[in-house]
Amino acid sequence: MLEVKSIYLNRNKKQILSNFSLTLKKKNMILLLGDNGVGKSSLLDTIAGLIKPQSGEIFIEGKPLKEIESKKKKLFTYIPHENCLRDNLSIEENIRIWLLLNSISINDKDIFKKLNIFNLFDIKDQLVNNLSHGQKKKVTLTKLLFSNTKLWIMDEPLNGLDQKSVKVFKVICEKHTKAGGAILFSSHIDPKLKITKKITLNKINNIKITNKFFNKWGNL
Repeated sequence: MLEVKSIYLNRNKKQILSNFSLTLKKKNMILLLGDNGVGKSSLLDTIAGLIKPQSGEIFIEGKPLKEIESKKKKLFTYIPHENCLRDNLSIEENIRIWLLLNSISINDKDIFKKLNIFNLFDIKDQLVNNLSHGQKKKVTLTKLLFSNTKLWIMDEPLNGLDQKSVKVFKVICEKHTKAGGAILFSSHIDPKLKITKKITLNKINNIKITNKFFNKWGNL
């Protein structure tokens, strides 16, 4: 579903990634683990097509990323570290704009039902500017509930979430992978999730890859 081949990436005249590769198959989830500043966000931005590497290739569903620029939103959903929300609009308005930009049609009943997954329905009319960091994160992650793509890419999705919301996030991801989806996400701490592969980014050419399953997720 996703293949990264021999990526070399420089940022601000500094080499971030050297000959980096990974393969993500359907029903699998890969965790990028590492301290802040080791290149996790830069790697995910590169995979999402926001940054061009010095060399290397990225394939999504077998197609080179550079050839699917106009179709990216149909092939994967990217949740960056920044919330990318409009502060002067309400929670509901932000979700509706995202649905429109991604050409997703859904009725009001289903929108309200999904807003309630992260307990956002009762505050759906509040301006994003008045929300806490954790609430903004939940609004951003709610977008996944509307996503039609099989591939999810997320940068620090657990940052700022309370324990109950982390549990909800785990179940959402579990359902997605069981349905044939695939997930690549980053974290600066090991969240102890059930994953297929853990890639620890430390320094250039110092990458540790672990294939194992972590503790089983709980149910809602």
